[in-house]
Amino acid sequence: MRWMEQQTVAGSFTLEGVGIHTGKQGRVTVHPADVDAGRSFQVGGVTIPARADFVTDTSRSTRLGRDGATVSTVEHLLSALHAWGVDNARIVVEGPEIPILDGSAAPFAEAVQRVGVQAQGKAARTLSLQKPVIIEQGGTRFTAEPAQGLHLSVRTEFEDWPQGSAVCRADIRPDTAATYQANIAPARTFAFRAEVEQLLKAGLALGGSLDNALIITPPDGFSTPLRVPQEWCEHKMLDLIGDLALANARLEIQVDALRPGHRANVAFVMALLESSRTERTGEMDGLYAG
Repeated sequence: MRWMEQQTVAGSFTLEGVGIHTGKQGRVTVHPADVDAGRSFQVGGVTIPARADFVTDTSRSTRLGRDGATVSTVEHLLSALHAWGVDNARIVVEGPEIPILDGSAAPFAEAVQRVGVQAQGKAARTLSLQKPVIIEQGGTRFTAEPAQGLHLSVRTEFEDWPQGSAVCRADIRPDTAATYQANIAPARTFAFRAEVEQLLKAGLALGGSLDNALIITPPDGFSTPLRVPQEWCEHKMLDLIGDLALANARLEIQVDALRPGHRANVAFVMALLESSRTERTGEMDGLYAG
């Protein structure tokens, strides 16, 4: 099947804007990369592979780091690349974090669609399981089971917002990119109004605004109309897809995620990698090469 070939972007694209956490301007340029290169970020003179073992922080976003260089808020861009089946990309970053743009993955996904993707004639790296993997952190729970393709189910639950209980589902592979583009990519990052006030008092979320975030005031208040039904749940799906990209492979699993978040997402990826190594000793070494 063609979609199981490794792919890269067919051309380069650049996006720029403010970072939601630092409030500083940033610029990101995505270039094609060679077969087996994987996805990586170039910050200054340092190359940071987009892999779970390079995660340095997961508080409110996913941050990668290496040799003193870091890049934050990588999940939206990685989500779009993962959904489009872009296995190999060289991502040049200017600034401390990836621009938040409109708070969703839509600008990144649209840019990938605009330049197109290029098959590279070699089989994609895959990660599969022979038995279930289950991890729990606090109120978060992940269950992964063997499957053909990547099938995701996300359930959101909030202690102070029972109306936010929701379930969304998605199949992720390159030939479902149009569905991702319509239903998941437009979902914006969100926060509760009381939470936003606390962040601002603490000097955080300096780049946040009504232009790049959905602010929720329980029980049923939204700062702007929802772009997609259950937008908060779809954004959790969006983030999960971006964090799953840190496995550096096409995933062949069924995932059920209850109350996912960046910290648990990354722990789940590490558990998947460890389980797959245990089951297939030596066959996964290439996933973390370089």
